[in-house]
Amino acid sequence: MARFSAVICAGVVDSPGRLMLTGSPGSATIISTTMESIVNVIDFGMNPQQSIDAPRMHHQWYPEVVYAEAGLLAPQSQKTLEAMGHTFKAVGAIGADEAIMIDPKTGLLEGANDPRRPAGKAAGY
Repeated sequence: MARFSAVICAGVVDSPGRLMLTGSPGSATIISTTMESIVNVIDFGMNPQQSIDAPRMHHQWYPEVVYAEAGLLAPQSQKTLEAMGHTFKAVGAIGADEAIMIDPKTGLLEGANDPRRPAGKAAGY
C-alpha cells in the first residue's frame, strides 16, 4: 500500500435511533476504514466495538489488488472472486478506527477502540 501524508478522517452517522461519530488516522486506508465501520453499524446492525473489530479490506484502484485481513471472506467466496479476475493480498491490519455511539433516547455513550492500535482506550465518565 502506498504511503501518503498523514491525515485524519471523521464521520458522523445520524440515522433513526443512533448517532455515531467515528474516525481514523492514517493515509491511504482512512476512507475504507471509516466507511466499513459505518456500513457494519447501519447495514449489519453491529455495535461500535463489533464494527471496528470486524475484518477489513482496502482497494485504491492502483495497484489492482484487494488488501484483505484474515477472516474477511469465506475461502470459497475468495476463490469465486479470484476466478472473476480479482487479486487478493493478505495483510495483518488495515487502519485504526475509534467510535462513539450515542443513544438519542437515553444519552448513553458507547465507545469503541480499535484493537489494531491498542494504545487507544474507550472510557466513560
